[in-house]
Amino acid sequence: MQLYAGAAVTHDLARRSLSALLWNYAGGGGKAVAQLLIQIVLARMLGPEVFGQYSAVLVVLGIGWLFADSGFGSALIQKHTLEESDVSQALGWVLLLASIIASAIAGLAPWLADQFADQALIPMFQASAVLVFLQALSNISASLMRRELDMKRLQIIQLGAYLIGFGVVAMVLAYRGMGAWSLIIGFGVQALLSLAGGLAVVRHSLRPSLRGDTKLRDFGVKVLMVNLVNWAIENMDRFLVGKFWGVQALGLYAVAFNLSRSPVAMLVGSFQAVAFSSASRIQEDDARICRGYLAVLSLLMLVLFPAFAVISYEADAVIELIYGADWRSAAPLLAAFAITTPIYALGAVTGPLLTARSAMGKEFNAQFLILVVLMVGFVSLREAPLSSAAWIVPVAYALRFLFLLMALRSVLPIPLRSVFRALFGGILLAAAGLLAAAASRFWVAEAVWGNLLPLFAGATVVLLLMKAVGPKVIGSELRTLLGARQAESRMVRIFCRLLGLPDLKG
Repeated sequence: MQLYAGAAVTHDLARRSLSALLWNYAGGGGKAVAQLLIQIVLARMLGPEVFGQYSAVLVVLGIGWLFADSGFGSALIQKHTLEESDVSQALGWVLLLASIIASAIAGLAPWLADQFADQALIPMFQASAVLVFLQALSNISASLMRRELDMKRLQIIQLGAYLIGFGVVAMVLAYRGMGAWSLIIGFGVQALLSLAGGLAVVRHSLRPSLRGDTKLRDFGVKVLMVNLVNWAIENMDRFLVGKFWGVQALGLYAVAFNLSRSPVAMLVGSFQAVAFSSASRIQEDDARICRGYLAVLSLLMLVLFPAFAVISYEADAVIELIYGADWRSAAPLLAAFAITTPIYALGAVTGPLLTARSAMGKEFNAQFLILVVLMVGFVSLREAPLSSAAWIVPVAYALRFLFLLMALRSVLPIPLRSVFRALFGGILLAAAGLLAAAASRFWVAEAVWGNLLPLFAGATVVLLLMKAVGPKVIGSELRTLLGARQAESRMVRIFCRLLGLPDLKG
């Protein structure tokens, strides 16, 4: 029988997409805040070496989960009419692949530990292989919720699972001196709760099968190839950092990277899920997709680029205030990663549109080229200080966005002039914030609070300028979208006020 055939395509898709996006932003924002606060406490309790060990485990878990899922989650979202047999097929392949991958991780644990020159990682790799099952299985129910744009319950499940897994379990175990095991066990609890919550909401088939629509498998394989390159871009640097600079350096690298990424990763991930689901339903409406894409580019640049430019400039003060003096060596790394974050966001919202247009090959080519740049850069700079080598990351992500944009323009009529207009407002605000931060340094001492003054000065100037010239620098697509939705959504009205557009009518 058909599954969700009527609910997935409705006349009010635009309204449901906006509602889903706002719920994703609300849930993603809550998780980002919780993740940041919990990570700060755990980092102060555990130190760089423990976080380096946990980061090594996450590198392996990430690749294991991708192979176990093999793109079936995206295939379930993208398929126009979903049958019960499609879910059974996805479940069967996920179970088979998860078994293979988990066995491979457990068997290769000694070799993997050698790559990081830390034998204490062997039992951690072996134990975490089990988590591949939980991740891959929970992704099926989560994908079905995304297909239906049921982001409210999905975000509640994911936020609750994180708070219990890391905010309670990992905290208690870290206090009891269990080191990296506290983080691994907390991750396991989070994955188990996500799986249980998803199954409670989505009563999908639990009867596995390896037979079914071959198009589902074909689409999944294409998504897998793209996701593998995305994983490599996100994680190969960590593998190389651990291999060339050691586990403690990996801990500094991972914490600085996560500090810059966590405020936006959930929000970008939320947009990716909604954009992919929505664009898959309106594949023939090029103009509508283009307007939505340009609106999101404008919003991301206005919100992210000024903030992270100022954070990059004041990285020393940010690290010392949040993590303390023991993490001071992470400041040069944060400076590089803060610049990377808005560029990462631009690329992250471009890729799903290529996938929704079944142009995974174009995305794969662009991603693979940047992966080569990233790997060659780190290998070439392995004798240099990590603080210098880290600047290859923003360079690689900038190239990634440019290549993805060119690939998207080959399947959608997006004028470069419109892209520049969408990006201009954020660039202007970032320049103003940096000038304010630099100017304030002439009037402050070198104390911690004195170093924070440039940070506050830059942020204040950005907010004031945003409200003063918002209508002039905001992209026309974003202005139109907010104006059309302002009357029906309180959250949109709040966004308008934040952007200096309280009386926007469209």
